[in-house]
Parts: sequence; structure tokens; C-alpha cells
Amino acid sequence: MIVSLRNFDWLMFLVVCLFLVISFFFVWSAASEAYAFKQLVWIGVGVGVFSGLLIFDYFSVGKISYIFYLITLFCLFLVLLCGKTVYGAQRWLMAGPVSIQPSEIMKIVLVLTLSRCFMDKRSISGFTGIIFPLALTLLPMALIIKQPDLGTSLILLPIFFAIMFVSGVRIKYIFILITFGLASIPLFWFFVLKSYQKSRVISFLWPDTVSSWGEGYHRMQSLIAVGSGGSFGSGWGSGVQSQLNFLPQGHTDFIFSVVAEEWGFYRSCAILCLYVVFLACSIGIAVSTRDAYGRLIVAGFTAMFASQVLINVAMTIGLAPITGLTLPFISYGGSSLISSFIALSFMFNVRMRSRSRIALSNKEFYE
Repeated sequence: MIVSLRNFDWLMFLVVCLFLVISFFFVWSAASEAYAFKQLVWIGVGVGVFSGLLIFDYFSVGKISYIFYLITLFCLFLVLLCGKTVYGAQRWLMAGPVSIQPSEIMKIVLVLTLSRCFMDKRSISGFTGIIFPLALTLLPMALIIKQPDLGTSLILLPIFFAIMFVSGVRIKYIFILITFGLASIPLFWFFVLKSYQKSRVISFLWPDTVSSWGEGYHRMQSLIAVGSGGSFGSGWGSGVQSQLNFLPQGHTDFIFSVVAEEWGFYRSCAILCLYVVFLACSIGIAVSTRDAYGRLIVAGFTAMFASQVLINVAMTIGLAPITGLTLPFISYGGSSLISSFIALSFMFNVRMRSRSRIALSNKEFYE
């Protein structure tokens, strides 16, 4: 494996740096100066993790992906047994003064594991071959939903479908899975979703049926913040909804609402354009790489970032139900930021490494 700094994607790196600058200032605005400097510490840790992982060959990491999967799955079990509870959600494990969110790590591990699973196309020649990778996806989904963390669990599905599609699985098998998924929605509604999650869906579909100070409060305050920003915004640190704490979780899940209120429509659209550039660079890496495994993991991480941005922005502007999901590289949060940097490092890893032949054989991969 040859590593070349000439293949470093400077455009993608510049876009991420802009996200981090925006994150620092708007975490400061939405929360406090203390939170902003904590975010700065996490950014430093994330950059260190990003740089350190570039040393390792992503193909070598893929060989032990199942071990990482089992360890992370065990951590998800531990969360349900002895995890830290915040705002009624049991999602974190405590490691001294640091809290770790295993569900964020599972997004990374699942991409690596599914990519390895789909490397051997002989094992997925028929529909029955999809059952094992589907089980690898549904098991952590069930544990994450139990926390409850519906937003993060839903991100695992686009990852699964993206890797399955890029690996060459027949389209009819994908449609069969989608059909089964749609058919299971009533069971999901009655036996999986909690009452507050159902209320969020109802408040999204029929906003007039819920109290403005009840289930629809988050959605209403977010829409007020976005709408009051107008074309050019009220100015940094001058948003009424964020500064007077009407907007819940403004520095995490609803940071885009804070940006829209204080920066306005045009600059908010500029941030969305930066995400488009970021995703376009990711797709470019997947298309240009000659290695099948590298193409699969980049496709998985691209789907992860794209679905997370889409869902987060959509919920803040009233186009999707409210879910606890952060905006990549901008929202406050250590686990979320570190997992994003790990995913970014793997994509750069693929970009910076070229093989003397198109790809290693499956036999060499599994040795």
C-alpha cells in the first residue's frame, strides 16, 4: 500500500475546517463560552484521532472489524444495564470523567463490518445471503432504540442500503427489503415507539392536534427561530429564541435553528452548500478508488453523513419529526464529533492510498 500526501483532499479538509469554525462560534452563542472552549478541546482530540488513524491501513483495520463489532455491541448491552441517564435517555457509559456514547461508535463499526461482509459477493448471490448483514444491522438498531435513541438507530439503515447497493446486490432484493420495512411500520408504531416519540410524529403530521406547550414545543420553537432570522439574521449572539433559552438543546440537536436565526436564510444556505461540496468530495473518493473495500466504506460513511445532515436540517425546519440527531462537525458533543472525525479519517485513508493492482483478492483479505 502506497501512501501519498499528494492525494490528500485539501478541498474536503478546508470545508471541514469551516464547519469547525462555525461550530465554535455558534456553540458559544447557543450555550456559553465554557461550552465553546470544551468544544475546542474535543476538536483538538478529534484532529488528533483523525491524524493518528491515517497511519493505519484501512484494509488491515477491516480484517478485525468483526472484533470491533462484538466489542461495541457488548458496550451497547452495558449501556442498558448501567449506562448514564440524561433527560430520560440512557445512552452513555462513564469512563472516569468522560462519557462515551457507544451508539456513535457503532455507526463507524457497522460501516467497516458490513463492507467486509459484502466484500465476498459469492455469499450474497441470492436473497438469503442478505440475511446475515441485515441481522448485523438490526441487532444494534434494536439496542439503540431501547435506550431510547431513535435518531441514531435510523442512521444505520441508510448505511446498510448504501453499502448493499454499491456492492452490486440486485435492485429487486433492495425493493423487497423496503417493502417488508414499510409493511412492518404498524408493528413498529404499536410495539417499539414510546409515547413521546409517537407524539412527535403526530405533532409533525397533524400539528393542530397537539398543545403548543406540549409535544409540539420543540418543533414550534425551532420554526420560530428559523422564521425570525429572515434573509440576513439577527446577528451572532443576538437571537431571541436561543439567547432567552426558548429553544431546547440549541447547541446540540437544534444548532441549525440557531444558525438560521442569527445568520439568516442566505448564510444558512451557504452552510448547506458546504455540505453538498463535502458529500460531492466523498462520492468522488468512492468513484475514483480502485479498491472494492475502500469504495464500500466510503459509500457507507457518505450515506451516514448525508442522512444525518438531511434528517437534522429537515427536523429543524419542520419537514421531519423531531429526533435526537446532531449536525456533523457543527453540533456540540464529544462522541458525535470524534465519530465524525474517525469516519473522515477512513475516507481520507482511502483517498491517500493507491494499490499497485485494482484490489486484493478476497482470499488475501480474509487471511
